[in-house]
Amino acid sequence: MRYLSCLIFCGAILSATPALADDTCSTSTGDVVLAARTPQVDLYDAAMGKRVMTMDADKFPDCAPILGRAANMMLEVSVGGTKYWVPPHMVKYRFAGSLPAICRNLAMGSNETKAGSTRGLGEGCPKPGGK
Repeated sequence: MRYLSCLIFCGAILSATPALADDTCSTSTGDVVLAARTPQVDLYDAAMGKRVMTMDADKFPDCAPILGRAANMMLEVSVGGTKYWVPPHMVKYRFAGSLPAICRNLAMGSNETKAGSTRGLGEGCPKPGGK
């Protein structure tokens, strides 16, 4: 009986959560930074650049369009008319299209092996030449 009541209660919570997430920035199209995730957000001058400013979460803009993505996963956004790069772990974001392929050698040095945590890595990447 406890299992059944938990199942009903937990199911209601899980079904309500995506609806809340879908409402955030629903009018924004494309890739968008939804909000700050941490109490402060570091802003960088380039994707591999130096930190130029730390902004409090309440001052960071919500629903800011993502202007660019770097290979190191940094996100370019405009804050107060100036372009900055932010680390993805400091913000909540949504990508509208498909994610870029993660291209690197997998376990055992092969782009063909897919097991455990490497599943999906290497898909959509150029195949290495030779054998």
